[in-house]
Amino acid sequence: MTPITSIRTPFPEKFGIPRQSLLVNEAKGLLKFPKNDFYHEAFRGIEESSHLWLIFGFHLIKEDTFNGLVRPPRFEGRKKMGVFATRSPHRPNKLGLSVVKFENILYLENEIVLEVSGVDLADGTPIYDIKPYVPYTDCVDAKSPFEKQESFAVKWNCEKVSEAALIEKIIALDPRPQHDKDSEEEYGVSIAGFNVRFRFLVSHFEIVSAVRIK
Repeated sequence: MTPITSIRTPFPEKFGIPRQSLLVNEAKGLLKFPKNDFYHEAFRGIEESSHLWLIFGFHLIKEDTFNGLVRPPRFEGRKKMGVFATRSPHRPNKLGLSVVKFENILYLENEIVLEVSGVDLADGTPIYDIKPYVPYTDCVDAKSPFEKQESFAVKWNCEKVSEAALIEKIIALDPRPQHDKDSEEEYGVSIAGFNVRFRFLVSHFEIVSAVRIK
């Protein structure tokens, strides 16, 4: 199976990526395709769908053997569950499914550019297919043991930067590892070309610094 393209996102590393898609609208993604006859026709009508499914590969997962049981990082009690009962990236075929918001499609001189938002993918993630999100079948009355992620207030202890809205949304979702939830240690994360240092103080996050990466 060969990727049709890869996606450009603000997330150069796994740490800091939203746990699910559509949690951060400011997280934009760009998918570029050659402007040939196939792709020019393949995208006809795509603007009629507000949301799209991206079928992708977890390319940053290096191991080749996997366990049937995994420990979801945000699950209550940290109990183990079967890999097929979770969204864990550690899966036999390293395939993932993500719903994103369609923003625009540009037909440039030499390429076609698809713009989406609400992404939860690392920069360079391979994309294997794109499908429209169809509400009457894809949105069902369902139950799940996984609850919506908690969000915290974010305060700046430094000058705000151009990507402040995106950075605040990412930090508010608490990207820290589960085992560090009681720590006031300072953390660093790369977001949209900035090295962001932050820490948790009692009930909110404080951004200590945000320096553009050269």
